[in-house]
Amino acid sequence: MKEVNYKLKVRSRNNSCDPLRGMPVPYRTILRLGSTTPTEDITSFKRVLEINKPEGCFLSSDKILMKKRFMHGKIKTAEWFMLNKNDKEFKRLQHYFAKWNSPIIIKHKFSSKGNRIYLINNMDEFIEIVNKIGNFKVQDYIFERYYMYTREYRLHVTKEGCFYACRKMLRHDAEVRWHRHENNSVWILENNELFDKPKIWDDIVNECVRALKALNLDICSFDVKTQSNARKNQKFIILESNSAPALGEIGIEKYKKQILKMIENAPKP
Repeated sequence: MKEVNYKLKVRSRNNSCDPLRGMPVPYRTILRLGSTTPTEDITSFKRVLEINKPEGCFLSSDKILMKKRFMHGKIKTAEWFMLNKNDKEFKRLQHYFAKWNSPIIIKHKFSSKGNRIYLINNMDEFIEIVNKIGNFKVQDYIFERYYMYTREYRLHVTKEGCFYACRKMLRHDAEVRWHRHENNSVWILENNELFDKPKIWDDIVNECVRALKALNLDICSFDVKTQSNARKNQKFIILESNSAPALGEIGIEKYKKQILKMIENAPKP
């Protein structure tokens, strides 16, 4: 690799990625982890290597736009719909309850870490949620079919494939058990037998790479829900993308190596 003369400029509000800031790199490089700040607002230099453009982070941060990109790219994801703000009787929601015969997840387009996400089993529970939220703007939410798949993984990928993965397992004392997030789960690494890699791992990785490209990102993590390995025809869905994932000590080291590899293989700026 070329001699390192510069320091990596990281644009992110995620404090867990702070150890990446100032990392020695061979070219002027901007790494965006969730940031949508335009390049011209970051640096006056014209010859700069960028990992993740603003557009990609913008698409990933808004779950409505993310889902539309997934739909356009025919990515395997949970079936979903939106409600019309003029539909006072929520007839479309009633239709999907009948069609799917399953619970439905309501997600705000900017939901994160288990906040502003709800599970409903019927119309009465939906009305209860609406009243609880108060100023409920249906156009800011997506409605997803709830899949009873038993496992969830987070894959960190580039266009070359997956370079880091964890399994999310619920804590024994988790009160909310229908979805997993950093406050109610533990992270199981690949070298742990509890990771129990799905039989269809290669298919999952390939689909995550397709999703990455659909969002015009260079590096990103994806939350994936799968059936157990006991299933003969194991299935999976990509739940969502996260262009600014929480990174622990091991994740930081994985990202450092991957970023240097990406810079080395990128055209010289």
